[in-house]
Amino acid sequence: MEEYWDIYDENRVFQNRTIRRGDDLADGEYYICCEVWFQNSQREMLITQRNPNLKAGGLWEFSGGGVLAGETTLQAAIREVKEEIGVEIAANELCLLHTFRQRNYFMDVYLVKKDFDIRSIVLDKDETINAKWVSKKELQVMIDNQDFVYSVARRFASLKNML
Repeated sequence: MEEYWDIYDENRVFQNRTIRRGDDLADGEYYICCEVWFQNSQREMLITQRNPNLKAGGLWEFSGGGVLAGETTLQAAIREVKEEIGVEIAANELCLLHTFRQRNYFMDVYLVKKDFDIRSIVLDKDETINAKWVSKKELQVMIDNQDFVYSVARRFASLKNML
């Protein structure tokens, strides 16, 4: 199924047009993504491993993805988490940590503080092949060993003291 994204300017103002995911963006055009960081009561973070057939395949990351045309980032965050790991979350569980403006996209990073059994996760094998809870120290070792998606690791480095 093809995905379509709304297009925004550098101030995140909607430009009244959409593109098909994968199409080229002009200079000054942006789309929006979201990332959801889960933290349990032991202060562990939930990470997922990308399907080897995807870009950055086999590396670890947090759940998330592109915001579809007509969606809010909250709606996208709820949808992406459900699709990738089968966990249901409500909008009021999501706390916006930060918005990053990258070269051609905005990334809204959300935190969800929630306990659940890792065995309750249902992976979308087309996207995610594994999931686990890790301490921030374990996560840093994975980042240092380059087992983590580089762009995600950079965002984590800038926000980890907020956790």
